[in-house]
Amino acid sequence: MGITEGRGTEAGPTAAVETAPGAAPGRGDTPARRTATTGPARPVPPGRTPTPAAPPPATAPPAPGPGPGDPRLAWGGGTDLATGVPPLRHRRDGILPAVGAALSVRGETLTCTAGKSDQPPTLHPLVQDFFDTLPTGQRERFTGRCPEAILLSRHLTTAEGSRSKRASRKPLSPNEARRSLKHAKITARHIREDGDPRHGSYAPPCRSCTALLAHFGVRVIAGPAAAPDHGSGNGNVTDRG
Repeated sequence: MGITEGRGTEAGPTAAVETAPGAAPGRGDTPARRTATTGPARPVPPGRTPTPAAPPPATAPPAPGPGPGDPRLAWGGGTDLATGVPPLRHRRDGILPAVGAALSVRGETLTCTAGKSDQPPTLHPLVQDFFDTLPTGQRERFTGRCPEAILLSRHLTTAEGSRSKRASRKPLSPNEARRSLKHAKITARHIREDGDPRHGSYAPPCRSCTALLAHFGVRVIAGPAAAPDHGSGNGNVTDRG
């Protein structure tokens, strides 16, 4: 392998060219010929565009996470550092307002809130049959979505499933349902945003649930009256719908 000297240019000093065996010196670059420069690179001839350098490999940004400088830590404004849960200060459509109830039967307590899904909740056949026979004067537009109806359905479903094999051959009768609800008590409360005077106050049952609870002999535990809801008229309708 020989070394030939190339001619210098105005832009830089003379370059030493390493020529592969069998290649004619002084000719243009070939796959077998590599040029090692001893000075700055040669200028690009006029009319030719230099080949752009390959961009650096893209790197994914680091995943955000909680930390000392995380802005999400201040989203709640008045976040309670002890619990980490910010108080609710604004109305959230589809979540609040709501009504929650608790049913107590012989030391066992069931709780739930009113149903607000697109489809009404599935009720126990005895509860659904009672609502189907109600006169128009005792019906509400949200009949069957109240927590009282949902809790009674849950209890009756459990009571029906725990019967003996002989008794389970027939559907649960109204008398059996009343016996399973003997000494049962129920109460309901408004669930509102922080600062709302109705939050935590007693929510009386609607017309349909009042008749339902009396039919099955469930005692209603009342509480302090709620503050009037001037913005929605009938508080039961808006809260339980």
